[in-house]
Formats: sequence, C-alpha cells, structure tokens
Amino acid sequence: MSLSNPELRWAENSILALLPPVELHILAPNLELVSLESKFQINDLGSRIRYVHFPINCAISIISLMKNGRMVEVAVVGKEGCAGSHAIQGTDKSSCRFLVQIGGLAFRIKVSVLLASLHALPFLRKSLDRFSALMFAIAVISVGCSQYHSVKHRLGRWLLAHVDRVGNHRFPFTHDFISKQLGVQRATITEALSELQTNGLVNYSYGHVELIDIPAVQRITCDCFWAAKEAIHEYLANLKSSK
Repeated sequence: MSLSNPELRWAENSILALLPPVELHILAPNLELVSLESKFQINDLGSRIRYVHFPINCAISIISLMKNGRMVEVAVVGKEGCAGSHAIQGTDKSSCRFLVQIGGLAFRIKVSVLLASLHALPFLRKSLDRFSALMFAIAVISVGCSQYHSVKHRLGRWLLAHVDRVGNHRFPFTHDFISKQLGVQRATITEALSELQTNGLVNYSYGHVELIDIPAVQRITCDCFWAAKEAIHEYLANLKSSK
C-alpha cells in the first residue's frame, strides 16, 4: 500500500536522513513509502532481489536457511539501515530470506532504478557499503552467540535488538515464531519466557511479548548485545562524519 506525504518520513531512516540534498533530489522521485505487514516475506533464498527497503518503524529479519528446513536469524534491520543493500554489488539473487518481523512503514526503491542512478549517488553508495559491512559484523556476532550462550541470554539480546530497531517494547511474537528465529525448540522458548516473566522482566501471552523492565533485561543478556550495539554506534558515527 502506497502512502502519501513521504517527505515527512525521510528523516526517520538514518541513511536517508543523512543524504546530501543533491542525492535526495535524485532519489526522492523513485522512493515509494509502503506499509509492510508482519510475516510478509520480501525475498526468499534464491529469489530475485527487486527492491531495496529502508525501514522507518518496521523490522526486517535476515534469515539463514538450512537444507533440512531449519532456519535461524542472523541479523535484523531497522531504521538504522536497509534490507537488500548487497544488490548494489551486482548480486541479483538473494542469499537468504528477508522476512518482516514487525510490521510498519518503509521506503523502497527498485534495484534496477537504484543501479542506474548509483553513479550520481556517491554518499549513498558508501553508506550502503558500510551497512553491508555492519551486517557482516553482526552476523559474525550472532554465529558466536548461538554457539556459546544460553537461550535466555540469546532471547534477551534478540528482544533488545528489536527495541533498538523500532523504538518499541511491545511485539507481536508467538513462541513458535521466536523459536524459529533463534533456531531452538518451542518448549525451550516457553521456558525462557516463563523465567523472565516470573522475574518481572517481561509479560507475555499468545502473540504478544512486552518488555517491562528493559534495564533488567540488559543486565541479564550476553556481551553480544553490547558488541552489536557498539558496531551500530560506530557505523552511525561514520555515516555522520562522512556527510
């Protein structure tokens, strides 16, 4: 669904907000503000990448798929960046699944249009390269986290990441959905959420998870959350300094 008055929302995405006026002037006519529904699949493994999405208040999950059908989230994209930035490297097929985790608004632009204009968008190109590097760093952190940290720690990191991405603390997540994203059994997620709720950190019911005490969740999460947060902070600082 296309929405009106897109110029009112550009500043809510970190990359678009920092575009030099001349680049925004080139890009703006081709940016479409759309509403993305939760669970909407933007791309699947091997599918053609048609759009690059710049989230405003939604969260897009980057999911690795195994041959046995299992999946695990390697990163989540929010207002700090975009989904599909690797398309500017000449890759026209998706190497992972892009799934809308939290519905909301995003700007999108056709990959073909972006590639045709990229020669006149040096700041945007550098920003997309930097964001791709950030996603690689976060994916590396996620791999280590999934191997060495408890489900409770990983769940805390995962929930806090969504707080940072969309600025909200209430999420439409089921236990089954979370278990698939973290690559663990549903019963394990139920047990971890139950412990967090008993300790007054979260409140949950079917299709609803709310963080009640964010500082407490931050204290029980693993160092991976802070490592990813620092990587994002450094990425944003680099974007601002290069403007």
